[in-house]
Amino acid sequence: MPRKKLLLVDTNVISHALSPNQTECYVNLFKKLETDFRFIVTEFTKYELLRSSDKEHRVSIEKYITQNMATVDLSSILIGFSARIYYLYKKHPKLEVRISDGDVINAAFSIAKNCAILTIDNTDFPRLMFAETDRFPVSYTSKKGKATNDTVYLLTPDMLQIKTCFEDCEA
Repeated sequence: MPRKKLLLVDTNVISHALSPNQTECYVNLFKKLETDFRFIVTEFTKYELLRSSDKEHRVSIEKYITQNMATVDLSSILIGFSARIYYLYKKHPKLEVRISDGDVINAAFSIAKNCAILTIDNTDFPRLMFAETDRFPVSYTSKKGKATNDTVYLLTPDMLQIKTCFEDCEA
């Protein structure tokens, strides 16, 4: 059996998947993807999910991640590479990006491992460096009872373009 590719799941996707009115549609999306991908999250993603949760929700988040995903530690190598990515985002003339630390870390891991990212907010990963590979419509009923649609994006790092960006900015 072929080895599954890594798929880094962004915080926003997990947040939506854990919302009771959205869980079922995200389970369906994950079922589609799990034949090809192994789901992973960074420790920073876990931190983002846990930092505003009470004890009950922290337990359910931990359980969800443990049962469905592998976790990537924040090594000194990953943090150092993340700093270079942040520098690149700030210095490259074609990258006018406002990005959170978590997205920088996720971008760095994706680039380092050449793995895809699953996200709802594709603007967090600059088009110059990440290509949209696929998109998935996700439909659910909002808490106010309205039909709602999200688009979930599958992005992959454009390694050739990233290398050029690093060289251009001496990052």
